[in-house]
Amino acid sequence: MVVRNFGSLAACACLVGALSLACHKSSPTASAVPVVTSFSPAQGLTGSNVIVTGTGFTGTTNVSIGGATANCVVNSDTQLTATVPLAAQTGIIGVVNGMGSGGSRTAFEVLPTITAISPTTGAPGTTVTITGTGLSGTRSITFGSGPAAFFYVNFANQAQAVVPYGSTTGPITVTASFGATATSPVFTYTGGGATAPVLNFPATSAHVGDTLSLAGSGFLGVSTVKLGGVGAVFTTNSDTSITVQVPINAASGSVELDSFLGNATAPGFVVIPTLTGFSPAGGAPGTPVTLTGSGFIGATSVTFGNATLSNFIVYDANTAQANVAAGSLTGPVTITASGLPAVSTGSFTFASLTTGPVLLSFSPTSAAAGQTVTLTGSGFTGVNSITVGGAPITGFNVASDTQITFALPQDAVSGYFAVTNPLGAAGFSGPSQLFTVTPVISSFTPGTGPAGTTVTLTGSGFIGTSQVMITGGTPANFAVVDANTVTFQIPAGAATGTLSLATSTGANCTSAGTFTVTQ
Repeated sequence: MVVRNFGSLAACACLVGALSLACHKSSPTASAVPVVTSFSPAQGLTGSNVIVTGTGFTGTTNVSIGGATANCVVNSDTQLTATVPLAAQTGIIGVVNGMGSGGSRTAFEVLPTITAISPTTGAPGTTVTITGTGLSGTRSITFGSGPAAFFYVNFANQAQAVVPYGSTTGPITVTASFGATATSPVFTYTGGGATAPVLNFPATSAHVGDTLSLAGSGFLGVSTVKLGGVGAVFTTNSDTSITVQVPINAASGSVELDSFLGNATAPGFVVIPTLTGFSPAGGAPGTPVTLTGSGFIGATSVTFGNATLSNFIVYDANTAQANVAAGSLTGPVTITASGLPAVSTGSFTFASLTTGPVLLSFSPTSAAAGQTVTLTGSGFTGVNSITVGGAPITGFNVASDTQITFALPQDAVSGYFAVTNPLGAAGFSGPSQLFTVTPVISSFTPGTGPAGTTVTLTGSGFIGTSQVMITGGTPANFAVVDANTVTFQIPAGAATGTLSLATSTGANCTSAGTFTVTQ
C-alpha cells in the first residue's frame, strides 16, 4: 500500500507564527508565558469543544489544535474552551499570547468522519474520493472486507482511495493512526478489473493552470499522475481518457501514470515559464533581484535589459533570485527555462554603481544559523540594511568602514548579499558570489509512527529544501512551512533510521536521533 499527501501539510501552527486572532474575549495584556497542563476530552469530532487547563491564558491571541487555528473563549487565566476546527488533525494543543507560546505534552485526537463518497459504485482500480473530517494521519482504508490498493490523504477533509481486486460491497472504513474508525454508506463493488496503463502522449507544452487531455488505455487503475515528477490533480473520465491540471509547482519532464498494475511514462512535457514580477524594480551591478512566476525549474539564464547573463539561483518552480550583472541595461527581465523565454511586462531600471558601499568578499561562503559571517569591502560607514537571499539581517556590527560582522539569523535564506547605506546599495558581483545557509535539524516530532505519519522537523536553513527522507529510504512528500519548519509524511516501506534533508544549493543535514517506524 502507498500513502502520500499532495495537499498542503499543516504546520505545527500554534507554536510557530500563528497570527490570526481566534479568541472571542477581549485580550488584555499577557503577564506570563502560557503553560498547558491538561485538556478534556482527549479526543473529539470537529466542531466539538475542548476544555484546556493550565496557566498564563490571560491575553491569549491564538489557540491551535493539530496545527489548525481554533476559535476559543478564555474562561480565566487557568482555563479556556476551544472548538475543534474543520481543518484540525491529531496533534498538540497550542496557546499563544504576547509573552510567548506553550503546548500540550500529548496530542488531542481528532475523530474521523465520512460525510460523502464519490462515486458510490465501481470496479477494481476505480479512484474514490472520500470527504469528511479528521482524515489526516489515516492509517488504513478498506472497501467492504478488502484494504484499498492505494490511498492518499489530500487534506484533513479529503482522501482518495483505489478500489482493490477481491473487494466486496459494503461500507468504506477509514481507520485513524490512533485506531478510531469512521464508516461510509455502502459502496457497491461491481467486479470487473483494471489493466496496466498505456499512455499515448505527444510532446506538449503548457502553462501552469492549463488542462491537459491524456489518451491511452488502462486508466481505471491510475492512482497518481505526475508532470515532471510533480503530483497533479486529475480526473479519470474513462478507461481511455484522463484530464489533468498543470500544478503551480510543475516542472518540465515526463508524464507519468502510476497504477497498482504498473505505470506508464511518456517524455516531452514542457512547462512554459511565466515571469509575473520582480523586486526591487531597479539597482546597480550586484543587486539581488527576486523573480516570481512559474516554470522556473531547469532555468538556464536570466538577463536584465540585454543579453548580458546574470548569475542566479532557482529556489523552486515559482521563485528565483538573480544578481544583476555589470553591463546590464534598463529594460525587461528575461528568464529562460526549457528553451523558452519568459519576459517581464515591466522594466528593470539599471544604474551603474558610482557611490555608496562596495562589497568585495564574505567569509565563510556557507554557514549555519548562529555562526558569524564577515563582509569585507568599503563604504560601510552608515550601513543601515543588509539582506541575503532577500531576507533582512538584523543585529549586524559595522566594525569599520571596510568590515561588517553578524551572527546568521535563524530565518536566514541562501542567496546573494545586498548592503545599503544612505548613499546607495551594493551586492557582491565577483565569482562564487552565492552564500549558502547550511541546514540544521535540531529536533523532530513525533519520534515514532507508521507509514503515513506526519512528522514536523524544526531547525534552520530549510528554505529551498529539495528532498526529505529517512536515511537510505524513499524520498518523502514534504512541505516547507518556513525557514525553521518542514513537515513531511513517512513513506510506505520506510525503515527506522535518521532523517535527512537536502536543499537546492547542495547543502544537506541529518538528524541526531532516529525515527522509529512502527507497523
